[in-house]
Amino acid sequence: MTFSAQTFSQRLFTNDKSFDIFHNYTRWGVQIDGLLYFPADYDDPTQYSFQSQLALGYNFGLVYNFSLSNHIGFRVGALTGQTPAINTYFVLKKDDVNADFDYFHKKGARYNPFFSNFSFPLLLEYRNFSIDRYILNFDAGAQIQRTGSKIIVENYNQYYHAEVANPGSWDVDLIFKMGWYYQFKALMMQTNLVYKHRLVNQYEGIYAFTHIKSHPDVTGMYIQKGDYIGLSFDFFFHKRSRDVDMGCRTNTNSKQVERRRRISERAKNKIRKRQEKIKKKRAKKLKKSSKKRRKKFKKRR
Repeated sequence: MTFSAQTFSQRLFTNDKSFDIFHNYTRWGVQIDGLLYFPADYDDPTQYSFQSQLALGYNFGLVYNFSLSNHIGFRVGALTGQTPAINTYFVLKKDDVNADFDYFHKKGARYNPFFSNFSFPLLLEYRNFSIDRYILNFDAGAQIQRTGSKIIVENYNQYYHAEVANPGSWDVDLIFKMGWYYQFKALMMQTNLVYKHRLVNQYEGIYAFTHIKSHPDVTGMYIQKGDYIGLSFDFFFHKRSRDVDMGCRTNTNSKQVERRRRISERAKNKIRKRQEKIKKKRAKKLKKSSKKRRKKFKKRR
């Protein structure tokens, strides 16, 4: 057990360049995220078909990797993007609002101002080299995020009123990622499934339905938590002074790569041995033929 633990520790914390995925690429990269925010929480006035929807968002920015070993490292980043503040719709019947038709209120997500959100992730990353041509990664950590101040007020005559706000705050989120690296000649790309869990609500507000026939006034709380799932794409650029080993794009000692190398070496050894045998046979034939010629020459003399 002691020997196996030492072996595992040596492999885990080795600085052998054959494991270093950033040996040929820059440690800083560009990150682009496409995000899907979960619907908001709200008190449910079902008689008005008031509902919250999924909403889209995005982040982009720069990231940098610090390696403790070839398997374990830290990642820091500086990102900006847009997050939805409110994303709801409802239906009011025409008989309830003295209209000629049912009123269907639906808008796309209402966002805070562009570049008003900033986030600074700090993640611990584990890399697994067991799959040929891919490097699996598992990331977990925290993200400090500043949500820009925003107040959204919406009204529909005297029947509907909503007010959602964030005064501008610094909060901490939890981030989890799972994906893989893949190396190309020009760059190394990393793709991840990402999940963010906020510890503090991102937007809070109230809504109210009033002066509607045959229905009592309804007021409730609206909370946009800010949790999301998404896809994250990171791009790390090739160093001009380094050459990527295209025979093993991940440049790692994975089991599959080692197996291919052993098979290739065995095949080369077989070919070399055959060539040596052929050379030896030819040399023997030449020696025999040369002896015969000498004997014939001596007899003639």
